[in-house]
Amino acid sequence: MIDEEYDDGIHDHGYGCNCRNCNEIRAARATANPAGWASDDQKRFRTYSRIEKSLPSGVYRFVKLNGVPHFFKIDFPSDDAVSLPGLPSDYILNQIKDFWATADEFKKFGLIHKRGILMYGPPGCGKTSIIRLLCDQVLKLGGIAFCIDSFESAGEFARVFRSAEPDRPILMIEEDVENVFSGNSAAEEIKAALSFLDGQDQVNNIVHIATTNNPEQMADKFIKRPGRYDLVIGVFSPTAETREAYLRHVAKGQLPEEKIKEIVEKTEGLGLAYLRELLATNLCLGIPLDETLKRIRDNFKSKKLSNKQMEQSMGFEIGFKG
Repeated sequence: MIDEEYDDGIHDHGYGCNCRNCNEIRAARATANPAGWASDDQKRFRTYSRIEKSLPSGVYRFVKLNGVPHFFKIDFPSDDAVSLPGLPSDYILNQIKDFWATADEFKKFGLIHKRGILMYGPPGCGKTSIIRLLCDQVLKLGGIAFCIDSFESAGEFARVFRSAEPDRPILMIEEDVENVFSGNSAAEEIKAALSFLDGQDQVNNIVHIATTNNPEQMADKFIKRPGRYDLVIGVFSPTAETREAYLRHVAKGQLPEEKIKEIVEKTEGLGLAYLRELLATNLCLGIPLDETLKRIRDNFKSKKLSNKQMEQSMGFEIGFKG
């Protein structure tokens, strides 16, 4: 694997720019301190400043430059994650931990070593936090995580990656997946997703983890048929136990006991994102708790949820009853 750093402050055009100036800068950087040679066809060679035998563990997005697939390393976009009581964090982590250890069993029975999980529920209730924990898990195993926003490109890039590293664990992150299946490319994306999840473009040793705020918009072929998303889990508004654990984790002793209990009582039905806002404005910005609580309560009451089951539920459940 070849690792090129594209945006280090030398120019302002950003990653993926193909202007003459940026290409000259990249060429100069690659030849300044060459570490070795690389070739696509064993006829044309060029030096690179850094050459890796395997892609460094991390979270990546897919970018195509001049028709060539590139893997762009990113920081996972979330706060620090912690496994909270009342969320399915441990359940999912244990499921996937067992999965990674069973490659030989799948091979023995002629099955592709893959697993799909779809989490649904209102926004801000912990789905992304669980994905962050899964990322940490796969990276500790030396695996790779990919964030995707298109199944058409995901299938192609996964095949490129597998051609270089046939057995390395892959976590494929597909957040707000219902958005991928809408718009002008919906038909093409659905076809590509079916092929990638459970068709001719599927790859081995992979976990697909997807989220949706609107499960009713997902076709039954995805949400009710194993082989694509095998495990479907609803993640709803946090219970009192979950809210209290989250407050203690984030506040780090900066809130008195009676204030924590008061906040737990006053935030029933609110997601973790609302609790984060409550703590951020108070602990970091010095805004009184009651002022922020009134604002987010008013905002919560005014928003409309399309699924009454999600609006009225707390905690989590396995399966989808829509």
